Amino acid sequence: MTTPRFVIPETFIADRPIRVTVVGAGGTGSLFLSELGRLDAALRVQGHHGMDVTVFDPDTFSPANFGRQMTTQGDAGFNKAIMVVGRVNNFFGLDWRAVPEALDPVRRGIGADLIVGCVDSGKFRYQLGQSCRGVRTDALWCDFGNGSDRGQIVLGHLGTPSRGQRLPNVYDLYGQELLAGDDDDLPSCSLAEALTRQKWAINQNMATAGATLLSTLLFDGGLDAHGALVRLNPLTVSPLMIDPAVWATFGYTATTPDA
Repeated sequence: MTTPRFVIPETFIADRPIRVTVVGAGGTGSLFLSELGRLDAALRVQGHHGMDVTVFDPDTFSPANFGRQMTTQGDAGFNKAIMVVGRVNNFFGLDWRAVPEALDPVRRGIGADLIVGCVDSGKFRYQLGQSCRGVRTDALWCDFGNGSDRGQIVLGHLGTPSRGQRLPNVYDLYGQELLAGDDDDLPSCSLAEALTRQKWAINQNMATAGATLLSTLLFDGGLDAHGALVRLNPLTVSPLMIDPAVWATFGYTATTPDA
């Protein structure tokens, strides 16, 4: 067996739960949190301490979310983070936390081993990447971004790791392009209207691909690819390989921490 190009961080196998911050509990976020609950259960049955998860989202469910997100028709008007985390906790017997507010992307002391971004805002990604550029931390940042029928997942370092190869994050690879991706349209009033803007299957496929990436890191001990490009019709999941030559096509030059 060959050695993976990126080896699991020590913080993910320490004698404590993995500290995870999830930003966004909507389209992809609510479905990914369900996958994360299953992944936590799989970790614990193997003797791992599992995950200590905090979820941020200031938004409330609307009728248009039913059928697309992990919600019921009766959830309209209730906060997404509180409702989704409550369901995951009840089903898996966990005590994850919900914070019904937005996470400030420029604040310090987030204190997570892994930050998962499941928001539509390119501005949030840009500000988080810019504020953490050069900060010495081993934390990882897994970002989900998708449009109507395709999307990308990028797992990278939030800042500069203490040692080893630095994985570029979504800000490193996409930079200013992130600011051009925000959708300023008004929210959909119904599921039928929402389906004219975004294909029904994209969020589930993104959540599954992201959970698969994370499970590979945790159970196999490393990665050869640190992301994926997902497309519908035809359904394709193309890996984002850990390769400086691939990163160069995005305009990113690989770096290593100072000795």
